[in-house]
Amino acid sequence: MQKYLSILIVLLTLLATACSPQAAPTVTVAEIPPPPAQTMPVAANSFDAARAFEHNRKLSVDIGRRVAGTKGSQDAADYIAGEFEKSGLDVSRQAFTFDGWEDRGTTARVISPESIALDAHAIQYSVGGKVDGEIVLVPNIGSRDDFSKVNVRGKIAMVKRGTLAFAVKSQNAAEVGATAILIYNEAPQSFTGTLRDPVTIPTIALSGKSGQEILKLLPRGSVRAKIESDSGVEQRTGYNVIGTLKGKSDATIVMGGHYDSVPAGPGAGDNGSGTATIMELARVIASKPQPQHTLVFIAFDAEELGLFGSRAYVNELTDAQLQKMRAMLNFDMLGAGGGPLILMGDGNAALVARSSAQQLNIDARNAQMPANAGSDHESFARRGVDTVFFLRNYDLLHTPEDTIDQIKQEFLDEAGRVAERLIERLDATPLKEGS
Repeated sequence: MQKYLSILIVLLTLLATACSPQAAPTVTVAEIPPPPAQTMPVAANSFDAARAFEHNRKLSVDIGRRVAGTKGSQDAADYIAGEFEKSGLDVSRQAFTFDGWEDRGTTARVISPESIALDAHAIQYSVGGKVDGEIVLVPNIGSRDDFSKVNVRGKIAMVKRGTLAFAVKSQNAAEVGATAILIYNEAPQSFTGTLRDPVTIPTIALSGKSGQEILKLLPRGSVRAKIESDSGVEQRTGYNVIGTLKGKSDATIVMGGHYDSVPAGPGAGDNGSGTATIMELARVIASKPQPQHTLVFIAFDAEELGLFGSRAYVNELTDAQLQKMRAMLNFDMLGAGGGPLILMGDGNAALVARSSAQQLNIDARNAQMPANAGSDHESFARRGVDTVFFLRNYDLLHTPEDTIDQIKQEFLDEAGRVAERLIERLDATPLKEGS
């Protein structure tokens, strides 16, 4: 700043000379280059969004897809564990088994009145099968009442995505005799998802573009399609990466988020951004004086397949350990998208989180979890733990477009600074006995 002030003084002196009556020559001033974007370095013990972004890039670009039970997931776990160790945390890995699912090949195409290859994928944990039949459009959201208005027996049901869980739509279709179900996106792109409950018919995700192609054909008469899906379940092993910072008491605060991704893309927003935020928070908090609470930083595996990692962690906790848990902060899908920072929850932790955002002049709101969505804080909330969920509205989750160029460093910064302030405030408040 002082350098540019000196330049300004020289320019003003030259200008005054040029404007005086005796000044004849014209003064040409060279263009001054703009100052560097970041003029104020971030303190070593404060949240650094640039560091978080680099973690995000490492996870989603250098490592890429991190599907639970695959090499990508193992590479990510090694990277996270190494960074936790660099921050001075006591690092461990919790192994757990789960039913993994593999799609060995799924195709769908319209075969009549014309031939159209469809952009289709089996939804995770769908059963496989070969189906050839007429497509019937189901109105509205695919509820039981909606299915009662059409005849899908022996046919392929087609319904738009949204409101109801994928498994509920599929179960409703099977109850009235459908042989398969196509769930089409309202946006043009494709999508993936997970069936949280068992289904008995092939349950296929259809891009919005392919959905519109079928919708244009239906008014002309019967439309037939052929679906072939080779998928199955096999037992796999997942690993939660746990970094512990010992406090002055055994009361705990948990910071968690999943590091696995769906097969469709590299998962930069969902959830490279949340994992990166946790990793940077661990570095920052560990650089400060010993906290009152024991702080536990957890990168969960296999969230995308059904919250398996967080469930495995919670299931190994005793009732006494759960009672000593001050709060669980969940970081998932917070670095991309738009709108204000969402700090979801109705308990004390969420109230303090939104108050912390207000103190920092950061726009933050509460919200409600959609019926067809889920994240790792739910595993803790079901056992009575106070939770707050950090996220943003984001339309590109579970798509190939969920890439590093979607990540906004300022979003990482807002989430990180609010979380840092929240942890400090929670840590300063003793846990009440029996709370």
